[in-house]
Amino acid sequence: MKPVTSLVLAALLATSFQAFAQQVATPPQAKEAEPDLAVLRAMKSRLFVLRYRDSLQMLRSLSALGSGANGATMKWANENGLNSLAVRDFPENLAIIEEAIKRLDVPAANQPTPDVELHLDVLFASRNPGPDIGITEGLKDVIKTLKGTLTYRSYTLGADFVQRARPRSDSSSGESIQITGAIDPAALGPEHSKDATRMSVECGIYHGIALEAQENGPAIIRMKSFRLSLREGNGSEKQTLAAIATELSLKEGEKVVVGTSVVKDRGLVVVLSARRVN
Repeated sequence: MKPVTSLVLAALLATSFQAFAQQVATPPQAKEAEPDLAVLRAMKSRLFVLRYRDSLQMLRSLSALGSGANGATMKWANENGLNSLAVRDFPENLAIIEEAIKRLDVPAANQPTPDVELHLDVLFASRNPGPDIGITEGLKDVIKTLKGTLTYRSYTLGADFVQRARPRSDSSSGESIQITGAIDPAALGPEHSKDATRMSVECGIYHGIALEAQENGPAIIRMKSFRLSLREGNGSEKQTLAAIATELSLKEGEKVVVGTSVVKDRGLVVVLSARRVN
């Protein structure tokens, strides 16, 4: 019986040692710092009773409006007929949250559907070094990226367009969006200035656009069929110099190079961005 007793004792010792090793290996968790009393005194508490929107969904939408200070809280409740948010924060944050709730806690039929504002830029690029012409502040980062990617050394803004559109829940249907306009005669340089006076941009976004709101991060704008043509001439004599056709998906506020082509001795670069507007 002694060997069995020894084995049992060895197993108990091994188990005890393993438990001790785990305690040593696991560092003690740091205690959360206590809120500063002066900060707590500066905070106020509000209970917002919601009528139309779920309190948990509202919390997810509004959490970014809180100060994030130690002691600030936002709690949801939806039971026994009480659908509410309990918020403790600085008065200015409470005011912002209250205003947001007034805008969001409305019947679904009355919730405003934002339009989408499309911003289309048509650029011409040259392999010859020179100043960038007509480039707005918002395009400078795009030009910097293009110069690091393509072989073109200078860029000129040929045309820019702003168009509002009403988004749909999906991109399978919806009204087509048409954007047309003339090219700046100076965009292709003095040697092509006469040709540029007869050039125009014709852009169509077919089946409409779809807007997909994201809980965290910017909304996604989808376009099932984006087509752009650079044409020369008038009436029935128009001929297509370059064409771009693609399916698009971009984040709100993001500037996307839709496509590139070549026109005469210049590169054609099309940049698109979109944002929601009330």
